[in-house]
Amino acid sequence: MIGIRPRRCPVLIAAAALATAGCGGTAHVAKDRTFQVALTEYRVSPQSVSAPAGTLTIFVHNYGRLSHNLVISEDGHTEASTQPIAPGQTGELVASLTPGKYMMASTILSDQALGTYGTLTITS
Repeated sequence: MIGIRPRRCPVLIAAAALATAGCGGTAHVAKDRTFQVALTEYRVSPQSVSAPAGTLTIFVHNYGRLSHNLVISEDGHTEASTQPIAPGQTGELVASLTPGKYMMASTILSDQALGTYGTLTITS
């Protein structure tokens, strides 16, 4: 019988958490003020995140077949953005945000119009 190597378990657990995080409810940021976002063609997961105000670190992984980016914006004003992230690659986004409701979206080509967006709620 072939088993899973122990060092791969955290990767599988993280992938499972990302896959289920957007299935309802709101994901919450870890105590270390970090969270992960998965991008694919026309989807941001989790689609809803709640975090306290201040500096956040977002690890963005592109699981898709096309390049994507992650833009954090409020009322059309970009607060933070990654460069395009190639398929299979990960980027890091550090943003200092005040309370409010922000959009998380990929803005490459028509990604956002086709559903690659979510909500980031920053609380006081």
